[in-house]
Amino acid sequence: MKLSYIDYPLVFKYPFKIAHGIRTETPCLFVKLELENNVGYGECTLPPYLKDTIESSISFLEKIDFSIYENMDFNPTEISNEIDKNYTENYPIKAAINMALWDLKGKIENKLVDTYFYTNKKTPYCTYTIGVSNEQEIKEKIASSSNFEIYKLKLDGINDFETIEYFTKYSDKPFAIDANQCWKSIEEALEIVALLEQKKCFLIEQPFDKLDREMSQLLKNKTKIPIIADEAFQHINQLRELSESFDGINIKLMKCGGISNALEIIKQAKELDLKILIGCMSESACGCAAGSMLQHDADWLDLDGPYLINNNPFDGYKIQNGKIEIAGNIGIGLETGLF
Repeated sequence: MKLSYIDYPLVFKYPFKIAHGIRTETPCLFVKLELENNVGYGECTLPPYLKDTIESSISFLEKIDFSIYENMDFNPTEISNEIDKNYTENYPIKAAINMALWDLKGKIENKLVDTYFYTNKKTPYCTYTIGVSNEQEIKEKIASSSNFEIYKLKLDGINDFETIEYFTKYSDKPFAIDANQCWKSIEEALEIVALLEQKKCFLIEQPFDKLDREMSQLLKNKTKIPIIADEAFQHINQLRELSESFDGINIKLMKCGGISNALEIIKQAKELDLKILIGCMSESACGCAAGSMLQHDADWLDLDGPYLINNNPFDGYKIQNGKIEIAGNIGIGLETGLF
C-alpha cells in the first residue's frame, strides 16, 4: 500500500467570519492510498483553532509504514485502531487516513461506502452556512444558494437580532443558528431564543462557552429548539455528561478521527437519545462526501463545504433540492485530477 499527499489550501468564496475571527482560506492536506490498481482519497482540513498543523500532520504520515497493514483483511476500522494504538491524538490526519482506507476498500470491492453500514437509507437536508455578514451579504448569499432548502446562520453575539431579521427578510426557509460560544448569559440567550421560537429555527448550536454545561442545560430546559454541542463535544467519553446539557451533538470527522470512530459515536449517542448533526470544517467534496456516508443516521447535515470554497478539486458531489447527491457508486463516489 503506497501513500502520497499534497498540501492544498482551500480558498473561501467569501471571507468566512464567525464569532472568534475571520479567514479567507483553510490549510488542507489531501492523502492518497494506492493498492494495486485502486486508489482511495482522504482529507485533513485544519482550521486555525486546531492545534494540528500541516507540518505536524505530514510528520505523522511519515511515521507510518502502511505496507504492514496490507494483509489485515483490509478492514479500515482495524487498521485505524492499530494506528491509534501506536500514535495518539492527531485526529484530523487520522480522519484523512480512515477516509482513504474506506474509499479504497469500496473501490476494491465495487461498493459505495455507506452500503457497508446501512440498508435503510434516509437523506436529511443539508444546510448552507452564512458566516457573520451584513444585510447585503446575506441577501447575496441567499440568492446564490437556491439549491439549498435549509440554512445555518453564524452569530457573533453583537448583531444577532439584526442577522436573524435580515435572513428572514430575504428567505422563508428553515434555519439553524450557530453561536460558536459567543453568548455570555442566560438572559441574553433567552431574549434571542424568544425571537427564534417565532421563526423557523430548528436548532441552536454551541450557545455558550464549551466548558459551561450549566447555562447550556438551563437553556435546554427553557426551549423546545434542540441545543447542539459542537466545541463542547470532542470525545466519545463525554457523551453521557453532555446528554444532560444538550439535545444533540455535531459529529465532524476531523474531530473524531474518521468514519469508523464516527460510527461508534453515533451508536452511543443514539443510546442516549441524542440528536445527530453531521458537520464539517469547511472541507472540500472529499471530506464532505466521506461525512455523507453517515447521513442515514443523521437528523441534519452541515456538509456544504464545497459550496463555500472556490477551488474544490473533487468531482461528483452536489446539493440538489437541498439534499446531497453522489455521482459515483464505489468508494465515497468521487474523482479528482489532483494527484
